[in-house]
Amino acid sequence: MPSYSWETQKDVNAQRDAHAIMEAAFSSRSAYERLAYMTDTFGPRLSGSTALELALNWTKEEILSDGLSVQEEPVKVPCWVRGKEYATLRSPRVKNVRIAGLGGSIGTPNGEPLIAKVLVVSSFDELEARKNEIEGHVVVYNEEYEGYSTTISYRLTGAQRAEKYGAVAALVRSVSPFGLKTVHTGSSNTASIPTAAITKEDAQMFSRMQARGQDIEIELYMEAHTLPDQMSRNLIIEIKGAKEPDEVIVFGGHMDSWDIADGAMDDGAGAYVCWEAMRLINSLGLKPRRTIRAVLFVNEENGAMGGQQYYQNHVNEVNLTSIAIETDEGNFSPYGISFSGSDEARTLLTNMGQELLAHIGAGNVTGDDYGTDISYMCEQGVPCGSLKTLDPRIGDYANNPCLGFSNPPYPEPDMGKSAYFWYHHTEADTIDKLSPEQLQHCAAALAVWTFSIANLHSLLPR
Repeated sequence: MPSYSWETQKDVNAQRDAHAIMEAAFSSRSAYERLAYMTDTFGPRLSGSTALELALNWTKEEILSDGLSVQEEPVKVPCWVRGKEYATLRSPRVKNVRIAGLGGSIGTPNGEPLIAKVLVVSSFDELEARKNEIEGHVVVYNEEYEGYSTTISYRLTGAQRAEKYGAVAALVRSVSPFGLKTVHTGSSNTASIPTAAITKEDAQMFSRMQARGQDIEIELYMEAHTLPDQMSRNLIIEIKGAKEPDEVIVFGGHMDSWDIADGAMDDGAGAYVCWEAMRLINSLGLKPRRTIRAVLFVNEENGAMGGQQYYQNHVNEVNLTSIAIETDEGNFSPYGISFSGSDEARTLLTNMGQELLAHIGAGNVTGDDYGTDISYMCEQGVPCGSLKTLDPRIGDYANNPCLGFSNPPYPEPDMGKSAYFWYHHTEADTIDKLSPEQLQHCAAALAVWTFSIANLHSLLPR
């Protein structure tokens, strides 16, 4: 049996190639400039929209101008349309209430405004305890933020749970640790009542009003509806392997965004740093042993059909895929990757990262999570991971000007200590929240990880 240690598996030129990649990356602003153009020019890119298709067209042309190979793989995607929407507090005072209909929601009945009393709950337990009071009310969820993966359940299932007891609509406090009157949209499970997100501040105001015994009445109007599915496509950038072309390393991010967000952070940056990683490898004339494939997925936000279609198209490569990596958790200063796979492979990757990327702080292997788009491969046994980054603006990572250039003992990435969810799925997800240097560092880290894994003597052990 082959030895799976880093020392026996690594390519003889691994350090030289990693250095060349980082040197080229750190002298460029390509990822930022291209992402700025794309988000400024085409704006929000919800699946089924013209804007997404125009952005894909432009991106493909630019990829080709880099001398890279790019193919399209058709994907049928859902087409949800927000339409006009508003909410007005009518009692105890008149006030505009900022809302964002949740993806998949229906509109208000008969195309007319809905007027109803409000019942505020702080948890699903309170919803159950007050189920006999819900009939005919708009249920407002004023849940505390306890991390995205936990709190998202209110957005996903809140309307379904409320309609079970006769609610006429559901309004969910935006899933975010921080608010500046920003409203965060996102997908919601199908329900037969309209559902929308509201700001953290308004949810808390409704809760205070109810605690005082004040009657709360709201007028809600939504035109949300779903049209027939549309055709879109994943973009596949590929550098063929010189020795084992049928064996692949896959990584990627998604091109679509919510219809109220430019999607610079989520996830234009993720898609574009993967493209930039491929540009760097190609521009240096580096020849990987195995094929390296960057996938710019569509429809991650409201259906994940891009990820499902990629898996279906490449199911015969499951046993030939060494690793799949997704970047959809922010692109700040790279810390390393998470990894879901065998202990042998994890040890190998840990040693690889420490040798090649520790000096820029990007060589760590931490956690075992992975992204939505690659999950269909991961569930079939493909080793998987996500790019992990640190946000130096807040928390334990603040005031570290060297972050991204050195490797002090920073704490492991914590998405709760990241500004990512301040802007996630909002109008504030714009290019100014990103750093040209950090994007290039992410691209360099991804290029080194993927190229070095592609050049191992064997596939990663499972």
